[in-house]
Amino acid sequence: EYCGLTSVIIGDSVTSIGWNAFVYCSSLESITFRGNAPTRHTFSGVSDFAKIFIIPGATGFGETFGGLPVVYKTVPPTDHLRYKVGGNTVTITDCNEIVSGALAIPLTYDGKPVTSIGDRAFWKCSNLTSVTIPDSVTRIGLWAFRRCSSLTSVTISDSVTYIGEYAFSGCTSLTSVTIPDSVISIYNGAFEGCSSLKTITFGGDAPKLYGAKVFSKVSDNAKVFINPDATGFGETFGGLPVIILKKLRINTFNKSTTPFSLSFESKSGSTYVIEVTHDLKQWGEIGEVQGTGSSVKFTDPRLPIVPFKRNYFRVKLVE
Repeated sequence: EYCGLTSVIIGDSVTSIGWNAFVYCSSLESITFRGNAPTRHTFSGVSDFAKIFIIPGATGFGETFGGLPVVYKTVPPTDHLRYKVGGNTVTITDCNEIVSGALAIPLTYDGKPVTSIGDRAFWKCSNLTSVTIPDSVTRIGLWAFRRCSSLTSVTISDSVTYIGEYAFSGCTSLTSVTIPDSVISIYNGAFEGCSSLKTITFGGDAPKLYGAKVFSKVSDNAKVFINPDATGFGETFGGLPVIILKKLRINTFNKSTTPFSLSFESKSGSTYVIEVTHDLKQWGEIGEVQGTGSSVKFTDPRLPIVPFKRNYFRVKLVE
């Protein structure tokens, strides 16, 4: 009562709002609901210009709610996250299932580093298409991204050491994943049921696999790719064939004109993937070239549409 609020966000756990809860909050103009409509509501005494903002997919609202006009609002994916602060570290514990699109997990929360993605944090977020995990995170919990069926891309930072049981199980749209050299433990079922997963690239030596189903039920032609100096791998790893990445001879490349292009010697029948980064940490695929048995040329299709301050490129033999 008699508050100076100008805006308020009401979480998706709220099911009822008491009578006259915001009475005489005469400056209150923005009321945002993160979930469905509560059963009881009242907003008498707020600003004459006040509006109700709701997220797409929310139910129980009409053109007005509690006497105020309703407006749909696009909420950034990070606004759907819930956190648990423990000392100087933060764990992401939950995410509203309606979150969609690309999500870059924040590096910090309330001034403290986000170090862990908790158990079941993103379970069943079926509209999530890509996730970038920052350098602060060391642990991906069990079931963390299980059944994120629209997830096509995940960037795991080189700070992560632990990938929990069934962490990405059932991510049926995921086609490739790069596991950095920081990872030392991957637990049972971590990628089970990722039926489109064909390419698993390890940036360093073999991590410890706990259980026989880490890569169970992935694509029938899935392969593990490793660097020539990596240790701990055999002819197979986690039940998948191991391919040693070979260094390619780059014949020519340009660095003074746009768009960027390069040429390299190729093997007939082989497939090469070209990846790009601007920080040498997070790589993204931008093209594919089929080998001809001679020199082939690749030109960056993005530039100058999507320029970075600086780009680094690499070529990988995948088949």
